[in-house]
Amino acid sequence: MSEYVLSAKAGIESLEHIDDLLREYLLFRGFKDTLATFERDIKQDHDKGFDANKIVDELLALASQLKIEELLEYWRYLSHRFFSHLSPKYHRTTKMFEKRLLRLYLVSAVNQGRREDIRAFMDKHGRSLGQQGGDWIPWLGIEYLEEPKNRAEFEAYFSDEWYSSLRSALTDFIQTVFPATAIPRILLFDKERRECEALRRKVKLYEEHLRGETRITTAPAASGPVDLVEDHIGGVAAAASPRMRPTDVNPVTGALEAAATSETQLLDMIPMDEMPNLLKISQEEIFLEHNAGIGLAKFSPSGELIASYDDESILKVWSPDPSSAAPKVKNELDFTVNAMAWDGRHDHLLYLHDEDGFIHTLNTNTNLMSRQLVSEKRYPWMQCMIASRASSTLLTVCSTKPENTSDVSVRIWDAGANKTVASRRFSVAAESKGVCAALNHNGNIAALAYSTGYVRLADLRTLETVGTIKTKQQDVCSAEFSLDEDSLMIVTEVGGLTQWSLRKGSQMTAESTLGIGAAEDGRAGVGVDSRLDVDRVAFTPDRESVVVAPQDQCLVFNVDSAALTASTRRHKDLVSSVDVAADKSLSASEDGTIRVAWYRKV
Repeated sequence: MSEYVLSAKAGIESLEHIDDLLREYLLFRGFKDTLATFERDIKQDHDKGFDANKIVDELLALASQLKIEELLEYWRYLSHRFFSHLSPKYHRTTKMFEKRLLRLYLVSAVNQGRREDIRAFMDKHGRSLGQQGGDWIPWLGIEYLEEPKNRAEFEAYFSDEWYSSLRSALTDFIQTVFPATAIPRILLFDKERRECEALRRKVKLYEEHLRGETRITTAPAASGPVDLVEDHIGGVAAAASPRMRPTDVNPVTGALEAAATSETQLLDMIPMDEMPNLLKISQEEIFLEHNAGIGLAKFSPSGELIASYDDESILKVWSPDPSSAAPKVKNELDFTVNAMAWDGRHDHLLYLHDEDGFIHTLNTNTNLMSRQLVSEKRYPWMQCMIASRASSTLLTVCSTKPENTSDVSVRIWDAGANKTVASRRFSVAAESKGVCAALNHNGNIAALAYSTGYVRLADLRTLETVGTIKTKQQDVCSAEFSLDEDSLMIVTEVGGLTQWSLRKGSQMTAESTLGIGAAEDGRAGVGVDSRLDVDRVAFTPDRESVVVAPQDQCLVFNVDSAALTASTRRHKDLVSSVDVAADKSLSASEDGTIRVAWYRKV
């Protein structure tokens, strides 16, 4: 996050304090008329003291009370005052919230039986809305429907969940907007005052060290090499080193060096307000696309579309962006899907693997489907299916039993030619209860990671083994190549995160633990419901963060530090599937909802 944004945020947080200082100053100077005008303007403050919750309350109240002209006028004011200064990438988001506020107005009019207000609204704004096309077309005739809330295209908008989602998402968006606003210097007064106080405290602490908190002692010369002892605030003793002998360092120089070392230690202890290059949630929404628990959900390669499949065999393909022109697909399938993957290069091709070993290819543009048998009867249990990012190639891994993957069948399927191009059986000596897979960026190398920690690297063209890694990690559930492809990242069911070099044999280069749960007795541990699996772990495209869902929400961790940087709101039931696109993640839950979170780097 830039220094200016941090300063602007701190300034806005000091707004109430600065207002009080101004009141005190006006009273001191005897400017009573000016003070009265100041108080009157504060009561009429359209910015609501930069309180996002108050601004959202005002917008929702105007829509619910059918004050359409006041709503549009206030939105225009906010657009000119704040939104117009945003980066162009936020313009679509601004338009999206404007559209949703208008729909809240129409829903409120229907609920209150005020069809004459709907007619007046359509007479004035219907033409321009109709020209936008897309999903506005059904709304143009809503005044003529008896029970709009019972129709599939409207029912979600009449739910309490949609209203709550609109409130929370709009609040998050406006809170993100404020720090980008140019602020006057006076608002930085309180921030600068606190910084000066902190600097004074640090200077005083350093002065105390220089006055004698740090002492240098030396032994008689006859005793041989002497040790430099740094004794301060509890005493820390260090053995003599070549550059810290009394022949090289006199007491004064030694004291200054020791003080400098203490200063470095103290600076390291000072917490930073923000860590660089961490993901934070800028917007979050909940979608009510299903009436049953969702088992699978995946972003398309561009991130524009989501494919979701529920327990009632309903498959939907849809966009989280209401302004998207992509076709919306809904199919009630006559087969059970146990794996799903998008074509790595085409947003309109979706692959579904069923329990009989067939892969179904769905063209989402035409809603036409074809199928091809790819699995052997001996290996009926699908462990994972992933698509290459570089070609229309699928990797499938199937086992003889659901929780015994010591013997697996691996196949490479060319979706373009509708044929299997390579297949091979792999066996491991130790009993494994699961296996996951990852492909490198050009789709030439596959990594098969067994739950026992054994990793097999295979040439994707021939499936010949080209290397192995014995990580000795237990309960491995996810694997992914690093962005530079120099290492492989491994995640275990209990949140262990390790990185292994692909160029130095089985050498571990990093190890950390993701804080995904705690045992009831307070010791570190993970409950049964908190254990991760392959469908609830996803790395971001830049491999700097990993998104996991141990229970009913997504947690975002930085890969290098294992620091928790963001968390989504909770579902009402456990999360069954997560996925990540360029700047957003999704979590699908057994309660039938999908949450999509948009991220920004700070």
